Amino acid sequence: MRYTLDNQLRHVAERLHNTSGVLDAIAEFRSVQILDLARTKIEVFIEANEYWLIHYGKNTDRIRQRHRKNLAWAQPTTVSKEGLYYYWYTIPLVNYYHTLLDGVGSLVHYMRLRKTNPDIVLLLNCSPRPKGGVTQHPPFVTELLDLLDIRYEFTDPAAVYERVVYGAPLGISNGKRCRPPGEQYDLLRECIRIAKMRAPAAPSLSEGKVYISRRAHANPLNNRKHIVGEDNTIKRGLTNEDAVVEILTQLGYDEIFGENLTLAEKIVVFNTMRKYISTAGAGVANILWTMPNRCSVGGIHTPGFPFPSNNHATHICTGPEVPATIDCYKGKVLFEDPAAGAKNYNSPWYINNLAAFREWAERI
Repeated sequence: MRYTLDNQLRHVAERLHNTSGVLDAIAEFRSVQILDLARTKIEVFIEANEYWLIHYGKNTDRIRQRHRKNLAWAQPTTVSKEGLYYYWYTIPLVNYYHTLLDGVGSLVHYMRLRKTNPDIVLLLNCSPRPKGGVTQHPPFVTELLDLLDIRYEFTDPAAVYERVVYGAPLGISNGKRCRPPGEQYDLLRECIRIAKMRAPAAPSLSEGKVYISRRAHANPLNNRKHIVGEDNTIKRGLTNEDAVVEILTQLGYDEIFGENLTLAEKIVVFNTMRKYISTAGAGVANILWTMPNRCSVGGIHTPGFPFPSNNHATHICTGPEVPATIDCYKGKVLFEDPAAGAKNYNSPWYINNLAAFREWAERI
């Protein structure tokens, strides 16, 4: 395709206004069509024949350069939807960690709007981000909405919506990651409060110690992507994890498969733990559910993918609101195939010295 100004996407940042700080970073659209992510691969609104890229992340400029307006994306409109709607930024929601970082950050705007607009309806794109074979929204997405009693609908690509508000995630500022403000942590704490009431039968821990497992072979699922969304469990598999689990079980840790729990059950389980060991990846996000309790965390870096430490300046899990003490494993971790790992950190790896690993785990 020849790139010209005529086929360039407008960007939502042009519409975001900020009258009293970052929490007002919202944009309003009128008489807007919301396109299907399965067709566009990026989130796009059409308003008055202008195509708007609804993406607000650290790679926005690169994404905008890579994608251009395509008239074939749109389908004929056949219905009008009156009233006020809030569009939930959908791209991050295929990933558990990014749902809590970017998804909850976007929900803060919705919760504020709902106080003065009780009939506002949240919109979730009818399709998830089409990445890695994900074809439906993972359960934790709608479970989060249900937990917060949020009225929602899936978008209708053939509809024209009267008024749609979009709110930018709070963990992005000027195209760079930043630590979210306190209001996002407040909403996460509200999730914890509600989950404790709604999931009283969540599994109990034998000694308050948790290892979040990636052993897919020990927990076979018919379709992992339908449950966990974006899934690098096998691609970035820990090849000597059986031995790791044996060590940690001997030290009193319960092996937990997050994919076997509802979101409310996860929150309750992780809120009660005193010690937590996890590899880098989505499991890091569970540190958030420990609030306001103190928890000792053992973080295992994978090659090319560090675990955030307490001195991380912007990570959502290392702020003062989360009183967890993180001890990152300093031993060697290696790719099974160094050449493949050099091309893609989502490659199988192993812990080089299990004796040293055990000594470290004993100190957590």
